[in-house]
Amino acid sequence: MSKEKDRHFRFLDYAPPIVAFIAAVAAVVGSPKWNTAASGLSKITSFGWLVLVIGLLALITSLSVISRNKREQVRQRETKERIAAIGTRQLLRAFQHAVHPIASDSIWRRQCEEPASPLDLLDPERRKILATLDLNSKSPYADGSFEEIKWFRMLERAAREGSEEITTTLQIYAGYLSPEVMDATTKVLYSDFLRFRLLHIHDIVQANTHRDANRPVPFFWVADDEMHNPDYKEFWKLLAHAMALCGAEESAEGRPEFRLR
Repeated sequence: MSKEKDRHFRFLDYAPPIVAFIAAVAAVVGSPKWNTAASGLSKITSFGWLVLVIGLLALITSLSVISRNKREQVRQRETKERIAAIGTRQLLRAFQHAVHPIASDSIWRRQCEEPASPLDLLDPERRKILATLDLNSKSPYADGSFEEIKWFRMLERAAREGSEEITTTLQIYAGYLSPEVMDATTKVLYSDFLRFRLLHIHDIVQANTHRDANRPVPFFWVADDEMHNPDYKEFWKLLAHAMALCGAEESAEGRPEFRLR
């Protein structure tokens, strides 16, 4: 059925110029098409009617090709939109994966509500709570290895895996995602907080333990101060913007939320 349809489409591509050429030849070299002695429609000779029929066929086939092309364009656009929707959903999952330990209620449950949106993490009180987290302490998460997982390892792993998922998604769906989504997502990937803080959190912790493997290391670079403000604020704003472009669920205040459809 598909092959027959393809053959029909190919025929439509060539039919209009062929029919139009036949009509033009008939108009130039054919018999008289107009009888001046007759009246009304009788003035049109049999050959004249033939030329009209050929011209009508040319018109119909041309309109058929135009209609077919428009339907094909609509189908291609809808297919591209569906694929792009898959890509944006994958990006939303990857965004959430990259920061899920920070958004987890394990940090917030005894002090305040967990953040529903990246923009909630700009709240000074939440930043104060986050800054006191001992990165060298045991994380409540487990990976099935039965080994102790410290917070800094959990944060770095999530950031690394999330970044890899984002990069892979961009590579797969690059031809379908909008330039705005590509730009916003790339800015998240190359933000200083993600690249130099979360992805290198092991180095920061190691530099601050001073060879004491159990020394507490607070999450000090999320503190609300002049030194750390730019990187921290930029990251969550970039993330919120990218999530909004990817169609994230929104709160009543219009903030993109971590929850997925």
